[in-house]
Amino acid sequence: MPERTKRTALAEALRAMREATGLTGVAFAQRLGWQQSRLSKIETGRQFPSPDDIAAWAEAAAADPGPLLDQLDRARAEHATWAEQYRRAGNATAKQASIGGRYETATHVAKFQPVMIPSQIQTYEYAADLLRSASGPGAWGASDQDIDQMVAARMARQQILYRPGKRIEVVVLEAALHTRLVSPAAMAGQLDRMLALEGLPSLDLGIIPATAIVPVYPMSGFVIFDSDLVVVETIGGEDSISDPDEVTRYVEWFRLLHQAAVHGRQAAGLIRAAIDSMKRHEMNGDPR
Repeated sequence: MPERTKRTALAEALRAMREATGLTGVAFAQRLGWQQSRLSKIETGRQFPSPDDIAAWAEAAAADPGPLLDQLDRARAEHATWAEQYRRAGNATAKQASIGGRYETATHVAKFQPVMIPSQIQTYEYAADLLRSASGPGAWGASDQDIDQMVAARMARQQILYRPGKRIEVVVLEAALHTRLVSPAAMAGQLDRMLALEGLPSLDLGIIPATAIVPVYPMSGFVIFDSDLVVVETIGGEDSISDPDEVTRYVEWFRLLHQAAVHGRQAAGLIRAAIDSMKRHEMNGDPR
């Protein structure tokens, strides 16, 4: 039996509070002015309530929202931790496989990263260096063998780029072409790989130039699956968002980022400029 999580405990507490009023889910949703489906998702733990949702729920039940707000904080902290993500999946490798499942079933994937090359187009060397960084899976309990398997799974996942019917949109800041999260050799290979992908029918690679105004301030990366699910990625973990209103916001933010980016030959020009910059540094004896 799966371990009871803090998210599950929060959902159960909300349901118990509603049941204590003697109202059915339908009647309680009407009291809140919500669709019953929204109430059902919150009571079953499929959707995180917001603090405002908690306050409205407690008011409708004539109860104190304080304990529920504390539970919400603990549930969100648990949900966003990589260690917790790995534990739930079984291990870090199994977590990578579950991510692959999202990409397999989605027809349209839209991803934004501020300073990192997204996983869909990473080379083996870039992914291996990245996942072995100080803030990588090793910090959350993954072994060297786990990391090797995660890199292999990430490479296998890239086969979706060559499948008919898939549409993969990737937007990065130009900074991602210059930020050295990996070795110079791995970065050089990564930039070459990005040039080689130019013209791939399924892939739309956009780069927001350093001289452009970025329309959405880039706190963290995120990926949208079929406009149904958003996964927000942070240094400490990830958070899955399925609330339609929140997903709509991310879809609009990605549209603005995509619009600010250059594509095709212009994007390739920025990549070539980054390659030339690396070569100049090497000629001058600067490893950057």
